[in-house]
Amino acid sequence: MSVEKPYVSLKAFLSKPDTEYDDLENFLSSGNYQNFELSGSENLSGRLYVKATEEKQPTWTPFINSGITGNLELSNRSSSAVLLIEVNDRVVAYTFGYGRFMLDQDRFLPDFGIRTALNTLRHDSLKSVDIFTVDRSAVQKRTQAVRSSSVDVFGIDVSKDILRAVTGNAKEGISFQSISGGDYVYSFSAYIEFEDLIETSQSLISYYTEESYKEQFSWVDNIRRLKNDTKKSELDEVLRAAIDVKNATDLAITAPEVVSWDKISGFSFTRSKDTVYPTLIIEDYLNSLGDDSITLNTLKNHKLFIYDLDSNEVQHSLYKSLYFEHTDASKTFILFSGDWFEIDNDFIVELDRALAQIQISDLEFPTVHNWTHEDKEKIESEGDYNERAAILKSYHLLDKKLIQSRTTTSAIELCDLMTDDKQLIHVKHKKGGSSGLSHLFAQGYVAAEVTISDREFRKKARIKLRSIRSDLDSLIPLNGISSSDYEVVYLVLGDDNSTVKSALPFFSKINLVKAYENLTQKGFKVTICGVAKERREPPASTDENEA
Repeated sequence: MSVEKPYVSLKAFLSKPDTEYDDLENFLSSGNYQNFELSGSENLSGRLYVKATEEKQPTWTPFINSGITGNLELSNRSSSAVLLIEVNDRVVAYTFGYGRFMLDQDRFLPDFGIRTALNTLRHDSLKSVDIFTVDRSAVQKRTQAVRSSSVDVFGIDVSKDILRAVTGNAKEGISFQSISGGDYVYSFSAYIEFEDLIETSQSLISYYTEESYKEQFSWVDNIRRLKNDTKKSELDEVLRAAIDVKNATDLAITAPEVVSWDKISGFSFTRSKDTVYPTLIIEDYLNSLGDDSITLNTLKNHKLFIYDLDSNEVQHSLYKSLYFEHTDASKTFILFSGDWFEIDNDFIVELDRALAQIQISDLEFPTVHNWTHEDKEKIESEGDYNERAAILKSYHLLDKKLIQSRTTTSAIELCDLMTDDKQLIHVKHKKGGSSGLSHLFAQGYVAAEVTISDREFRKKARIKLRSIRSDLDSLIPLNGISSSDYEVVYLVLGDDNSTVKSALPFFSKINLVKAYENLTQKGFKVTICGVAKERREPPASTDENEA
């Protein structure tokens, strides 16, 4: 009578090829660990490492104690273990509890989890997907389906979404169950005994090397991990230089994995460990650096600390927590979760072809003023520019005239400037980087769509127009409005018309094309325009809102 094998859930990591090591402990981050030899089969080579159990008091205990009679004494325990198996000249790590934080992730493949999952899952069995979207800001999202579904159900935009993790059912012939994979880690369940880990580890290596994912998931290579080490080094130097001069324009900081934000109490950094920030923003890290020059090793050695409500502390490499975008003469690269991603050339060609369809506006605008004040470069604020442009060109000023709509989460502007010819002009500084420009293109789309679809919004917009001039409400008729009567104009401050499209950050180009396609399908005309900077003497008052 055969004995049924135990049902086990495992999380696996695969070492990079040709990784040299003297001892299996080289695959772990620094720390003091107990280690255990493996028993059983002579063919099973490896070792188990365990971190001592820690007891911590939940952060909410003092608050509760302040309002009750007596004293509440509670503690939480966290356990961590890593099982390292040597097979086929590689090391497969199986982690338990918080064991993944014991690993030196630089020694493991950053795409093992996601690629192995895509090679072993049925494409129509997906239950959840995690994506990293580069839009108005870098966004991580997890979407779950009620039942097993194909990828198109999850609303993925293949032009700007990076697939980070998937969950689903195994393909026929694969014995694993409850499969999920994301970045470094591949998770699965199976009926196996301890000695089966040799065969299981060999299977994992084989599944990773397959390319069957391209049959249904070829789009994931639109934005793919960069493997050229020389180019990575060049990009790392560009990143280091941007941090050294504290240029946060195309730089952001984010948790390198999806976290439960309702369970997070705060964040801190290596240079300001005792200061716990309630929010996670790049400026707090840059300010913690002082005037010291930054090296790449500094970035990799610095830590982002994340604290949960039970006083547990999780730390991530600061380098792995950075988001950075860089475009050179031929390609665009982004850094996220410690990996450089390269944008597919064919994808860029298609994007440039779409950009070429967007015409330059015929409208004329004044240059944007800039000057030096107290050894710092200043540039005219958007608000000041809009007021000056309205006067010089007889445009109607609608900047900051917010209108509430039942179809938007917050009040919005009809536009910043408007002409008598029904041109809706939206204005944004280029210096705001990818995030600000992407917001500009989304703003123009949302305002135009709401104007056509929401009668109550039009009623309120007409009141705003009458406050400027009694007859201006005719520009937005209450009934019988037609999108073909309107032109949405995107005005970028800082680049002239000759470079306004080509000089856009990569993901801002994507958002411009998306806005253009959506608006023109609805009947709007869409154009873009740029104005260059002009050096002027400082204004009489330096207290005005310079950008």
